[in-house]
This record gives sequence, C-alpha cells and structure tokens, in this order.
Amino acid sequence: MNSDSLRASTTHDAEDSVASRIRERMGECTPAERKVARTLLATYPGAGFETVAGLAEIAGVSGATVVRFTSRLGYRGFPDFQKALRIELEMRGASPASLYERTSSNRRATRGDQLAELATPPSEDLKSTFAGLTEHDFNTTLDALAAPKNRIWIVGGRYSGFLAQYLAASLQQLRTEVRMVPEMASLRAATMADFGSKDVLVAFDFRRYEASTRELVQLATSRRASVIVITDQWLSPCAPEADAVLTSVASERGPFDSVVPVMAMIEALFEALLVRIGEPARERIARIEATAQQLSVL
Repeated sequence: MNSDSLRASTTHDAEDSVASRIRERMGECTPAERKVARTLLATYPGAGFETVAGLAEIAGVSGATVVRFTSRLGYRGFPDFQKALRIELEMRGASPASLYERTSSNRRATRGDQLAELATPPSEDLKSTFAGLTEHDFNTTLDALAAPKNRIWIVGGRYSGFLAQYLAASLQQLRTEVRMVPEMASLRAATMADFGSKDVLVAFDFRRYEASTRELVQLATSRRASVIVITDQWLSPCAPEADAVLTSVASERGPFDSVVPVMAMIEALFEALLVRIGEPARERIARIEATAQQLSVL
C-alpha cells in the first residue's frame, strides 16, 4: 500500500482498528459469529488473511457467517475487511522514522497565542481511550491488583519500560509484593520459575510488539498466573491470552505515540485502588512517609 493511501486512512483507523471493532461488538454477535471473533482474536491478525472458506473452516462455521460477521463490524464485505486489516498490520509495525514521515505534512510550529490548542488532541485521545475501556476489563484489573495475597509483576518494553516503572512506583505506595520483572536473563528465569496462581503479570506492549513480552505472557498463562495487558489500539499479540486488556488510543502526531492516555489510565487505576484497598492503603502511605523521614529522603 502506498504512503498516500495509508496516510489518508490513518485518522480513522487509529481510533477504530479491526481489533477494537471485534472486541467492542462481540456482545452483539450471534453464537456462530462469536466463534469467528474468537478465532480472529486467538491468532490475530493471521487468521484474518485466510479466504472466507479457510476462516470458516478454522472457526467451524459457514462462509455466510464469516461474511455476515465482517458486515456486522461495519465493513463492505470480506475484501473491505481484509483491506482494513492490511492497513492495520502496516501501522502496527510502524517505526518512529516512518511515523515522522507520515505526519510531516500536518506538522507546523505553534505560535504563542495558540498554546491552548495543544490540549485538544490529547484530550480527544483521553476521551477515546476511556470510552473504549470495558467495565469487565477494568474491574478484573482492579480485582487482581487489589487482592492482598497476589504478587504483582510488571514488565515493559523498549518504548513502554518507563510506563511500567511508573505503574510499579504507584502501586508500591498502596500495597506490598509489587515488583518489576528483572531484565537480566538469569534473574528473569529465576523469577518466572516460581510463578503460580497467586501471581499477576502486568505487561505493557505497544506496536512493534516485543517477542520477549509475548514469551513472558505465554509462560505466565501456562503457570495459571493472571495476565493483564496494557496496549495500544492495534492490540498486542498478547491480548488473546490476557484476563484483561486495557487499550490506549493515541492519534498520530509525530514519531512517537502519545503516552498521555496510558498515564491517565495508570492514574485512574491508582485512584480506584486507593478506594478498593481502603484503610490498609492509607496505613501503608503513612508508613512510607514515616520511613522517608527517618531516612531523610523527602
């Protein structure tokens, strides 16, 4: 696909990807159509590039069901669905350099009297992000993070590592047993060797998704640990294996995707957990404050 056609579709698709449509409209589907949806999400995006007959066979439904399902998602038939998927696949792998070129035509200097306008795109991203969060995924995340017997492990990637650290630092104010997954290979292996049903893995995974994160999620799932994936609108390959998926929506404005929606989600989780944990959280904050004073680290 050439850059002009991709650029023309960017604004719409960035907020309305194939993956997000499937997740959002799952509840509207018939039982047979839900089989198609689950098949697509389980091997996303590969199964979407099958023929109608091939996808129908994998899902165990008729070809007509596959076509009806793509229409329910809002596409003008199966070819239109696959075209959208191809656009999405290319955008999922976009590098900072390609994003820089893609957004260059919309880039302009901001004058001093236009500073207020800078708040408009991030605020729209926030609205789209929180509108797309489901009650199930948010509450599942809160339940896992609030349970005092759970051990919380957090991992990020090349782009999202500092976001993972921010979540870890926030949660450590409210509860014990919150740690980052070690980066050193030997320590990571030792940590994961003890994973079990009382462990929760929170994985940050954004486009140009990382194989090491997928391997961690797969291992955690095999050990019956809970998995929460925080990702972008294109959906990490880890998403089908997660117990909860929190999706950030960020419009393309430069070489790097905005982290404002992700930071806002972390803060929303913090505020909700503060209420959910209650008095133990308040007591821990007080102990941390007292300890900081003793150590003169204020």
